[in-house]
Amino acid sequence: MQLFVQVVQEGSFSATARTLGITPSSVSRQIAQLEEALGARLFQRTTRKQSLTEAGNIYFQHAERIVGDLETARLAVSRLTDTPSGNLHITAEADFALAYIAPILPEFLERYPEIRVRISMSVGMMDLVDSGIDMAIRMGHLEDSSLIARKIAMSHSLVCASSAYIEKYGSPSHPGELESHNCLSFKVKSGKNHWGFKLPEGSIEVPVSGRLNVNSLVFLRNIALEGQGIIMIPSWIIRDELLNGQLIPLLEGYLLEPGSTPIYAVFAHNKHLAPKVRVFVEFLAERMKMC
Repeated sequence: MQLFVQVVQEGSFSATARTLGITPSSVSRQIAQLEEALGARLFQRTTRKQSLTEAGNIYFQHAERIVGDLETARLAVSRLTDTPSGNLHITAEADFALAYIAPILPEFLERYPEIRVRISMSVGMMDLVDSGIDMAIRMGHLEDSSLIARKIAMSHSLVCASSAYIEKYGSPSHPGELESHNCLSFKVKSGKNHWGFKLPEGSIEVPVSGRLNVNSLVFLRNIALEGQGIIMIPSWIIRDELLNGQLIPLLEGYLLEPGSTPIYAVFAHNKHLAPKVRVFVEFLAERMKMC
């Protein structure tokens, strides 16, 4: 039953065989034994693809729930005693994965040698269930209410530029002066953009524009380091550049609005997190406190 469910989720006998480290013929043989025991054909196979029969679809609906309950029962016990182990599949935006997960991952792997990590980097949101993902790192408002989320940190942004840019074009002393500067933007369409600030007299939105719009924070940071303009960017991606003076904070007397964005660890299920997932979330949350 467990093998059958995995074949459906993986999409093919061969993919399941690779995951389990067995031969496709072994998978096929066990599925055939299951079909014989049930007295029904579960898959419609051709040379090019396979699909569930009506009986297979009905059986899968029940089997998936049963297998899930078995895994929940196992995790409920193993959480107390098992050493965290197994394959841990994580998805995160490429910028966060490169700038934050990559530097701390060696320490995590050293601490938990029985865990094998797979990271899927993307600029969009991957479906956790369909992609077989254990957890996702997501920022901002979460729209999918069916997912379980744990806030692990807050992302704080700031306005900054390189010393080369400041020496050449000057430093704005008021948010309104940004209109006359080359402001490089993240994930916006070409044309005008707005940066929000909280002033004593109230909140304002300053229209800013520049010669670059890009959907990568790493790219945005690197261009700013070359003296090409002013950026508004999360502090976690420029912490080293701030410490060594490569990037200089601007308009520090003015609060950005919104001032921060939540960072979440997101899961498809909330019952008895697998030890491998739980320890990674705790490890990441602890390191984020140092950011």
